[in-house]
Amino acid sequence: MTAKRTRQSGAGRRKATPPPLPTIAAIDGISIERQVYQALRVALMGGSVRPGEGLTSRSLSEALGVSPTPVREALKRLDADGALVSRSKSAFFVYDPDRVDFTEIFEIRLMLESHAIRRASLQATPEQLAPAVAVNDEYQKILLSDEPSSPHSLQVNFRFHFELYKLSGSAKLVEMIETLWLRVGPTLQRYMPPPEDRSISVFHNQMLDAVARRDPDMAEDALRKDLTTAYEAIIPLLRDRAPAR
Repeated sequence: MTAKRTRQSGAGRRKATPPPLPTIAAIDGISIERQVYQALRVALMGGSVRPGEGLTSRSLSEALGVSPTPVREALKRLDADGALVSRSKSAFFVYDPDRVDFTEIFEIRLMLESHAIRRASLQATPEQLAPAVAVNDEYQKILLSDEPSSPHSLQVNFRFHFELYKLSGSAKLVEMIETLWLRVGPTLQRYMPPPEDRSISVFHNQMLDAVARRDPDMAEDALRKDLTTAYEAIIPLLRDRAPAR
């Protein structure tokens, strides 16, 4: 994948238009705040928002079609999750990790996501694997299109990984992995595939093949190569940790 060659520091963060978000409608048993929170979580995990981007309750409420109050509460929850950083009562910015933080998160992801795909490969049936196959087919089409390096490709990549992780049968494990993706999903925008790079497509196919064969070692190996390839491209672009004062 082609990485953007400009480093971005914590200074000079700018507000931007809100990411693509669904219009929130009343659903029995699910509060508006909960729906807003989930919509923003998916946007962050799917890389629809850039790291360091400013988010405001006003712009997001307009995009979602709700009042600012549930949006403010959702932003506070995402701040508590570590996905956002608050600068004041109303200003929130998307978490932008430095090299130390990104490396630590990457190492934890390797452990948790490897465990998830190993569990999936030991118990998933062909019928259960079908949704992941369908999402991967969608991903292949994007990579072969005229615009493979688009935020949409990140969203589909996110969906593919979590279709596999859900097959682990552990909701708690998936929830832990989601917490990490909240913090790195936006940073993946710095790692977008050019038309000639098909390595990620290969790794996805290998993961599916391994899970279908019930081969946990092969599944974990393909996953680790997938995550490591992105990590090695992104890490040089991140800022060094500022020295302690």
